[in-house]
Amino acid sequence: MESARSSERALTLLAVVAVMALLVACGGARGEPEASPEPSPAVETSLPVVVSLPVFVSLVEAVGADRVRVSALVPGGTDPHTYQPTPRDAQVLADAEVVFVNGLGLEEWLSDLLASAGSDARVVELGAGLATLHDEHGHEESEGTPEAEHAHQHEEGNPHLWLDPYYAAEYVRRIAQTLGELDPAGAVTYRENAERYIAEIEAFDAWAKEQIGRIPPERRKLVTFHDAFPYFAEHYGLELVGVIVLSPGREPSPQELARLADLIRQQGVPAIFTEPQFNPKLAETLARETGVVVLELYSDTPPAGEDFLGMMRRNIEHVVEGLA
Repeated sequence: MESARSSERALTLLAVVAVMALLVACGGARGEPEASPEPSPAVETSLPVVVSLPVFVSLVEAVGADRVRVSALVPGGTDPHTYQPTPRDAQVLADAEVVFVNGLGLEEWLSDLLASAGSDARVVELGAGLATLHDEHGHEESEGTPEAEHAHQHEEGNPHLWLDPYYAAEYVRRIAQTLGELDPAGAVTYRENAERYIAEIEAFDAWAKEQIGRIPPERRKLVTFHDAFPYFAEHYGLELVGVIVLSPGREPSPQELARLADLIRQQGVPAIFTEPQFNPKLAETLARETGVVVLELYSDTPPAGEDFLGMMRRNIEHVVEGLA
């Protein structure tokens, strides 16, 4: 009896298994969908772009938007004149399609870096061929003096063109032209983005000139830490009286500082402007001796969280605060 019941249970189990197999087979025959495979990662199609200075990142991003990905070689808060490239820079360059630099002797370290990276990226000098100013600080420079050494340093002229909004707009046009040549499918987008951003630069410039107009003419005088602001000064009708550091990487002599202090007193300069990438002690010492205030200007690295126009707006606000 017990043997018969065991046989019945075995037959029942076999029947259940057979029915389940039949259901699975029928479902397959009806074409019921199988589990979807995991989606493959999105293909990276953005153009790899490298710039020399952090200030150029937002110019390229404004033009290229999501069609580009941008890296800067010089870290924020670092003096580009004396920058020492790293092995990481060589790898970044090796992967780049285009490298935007200022030129005019500012990135003298770049040619060796390109060679060591084996990069065949297109290199575009944004300042090439533009009219430049030469260094003048209101004193004669005798051959063999530190001042003469500095004057000869930028034989092509002062390289800091982008701090004049007129030249910044020209940089944007050159970026758009280059990106359109490398990525013809995006040429119209690049051109439209450039036109839109240039309109923003022009609107900022109109506002900036109104702000500078609040400064009494006799107080429109600049003393800066290094010689990055002659185009900014000329564009906004400011007189560049002098700079603290005449040659990048070399501290001024006591005689040079004394001469600049005399100029500040004689011309009634109300403020000294330093830059965050430099040690402020020299400026603070000079300010104590002459009784003026110290504020910051930005040249090649925007403040944290801000773009080129945010940096320029901050500069205007600080100039008005210090001189008005």
